[in-house]
Amino acid sequence: MKIILISAVSSNGFIGKNNQLMWHLPNDLKRFKNMTFGETVLMGRKTFESIGKILPGRRNIILTKKNKIHFFSSTNKTNSRVTFEVYSSLKQIYDLNYKKIFVIGGEKIYTSTIDKAHIIELTVIHKKFYGDAKFPKIPLSKWKKIYEFFHEKDKHHLYNYSFIRYERKD
Repeated sequence: MKIILISAVSSNGFIGKNNQLMWHLPNDLKRFKNMTFGETVLMGRKTFESIGKILPGRRNIILTKKNKIHFFSSTNKTNSRVTFEVYSSLKQIYDLNYKKIFVIGGEKIYTSTIDKAHIIELTVIHKKFYGDAKFPKIPLSKWKKIYEFFHEKDKHHLYNYSFIRYERKD
């Protein structure tokens, strides 16, 4: 199973505050959708609740120890069936042996999966924000930066940002 962590992170490592993003970058959202559409996404309960809906066009997996979420299936407004799955341990998810899985948050899920991850896709916002959730430190001795594309702020993006890909060293 190829595990890919995908996140937007401030220059000082924060990813959220009060279970919300602290910025709005349309190009980051487009990149996220393009990378994850048609794929399996894994998120924690708090991330799922902050999104407030099932991400369409993806297999949604929620990891939680709470019994607040139950298996759910319904039809959305385009009459497509939308579902999500709930598991209580990473082992259960790893045993599913998907070809590829995108880890989309939050802090605890990133921290629990970074040691098994193969790729990290980051959008780094070149500004310090202060929140209550951080992305784990990337041990650069174990990771190689494959690319970094810098983007200047513009009328739709209030901050400079970079798209960065890391791959685990063999």
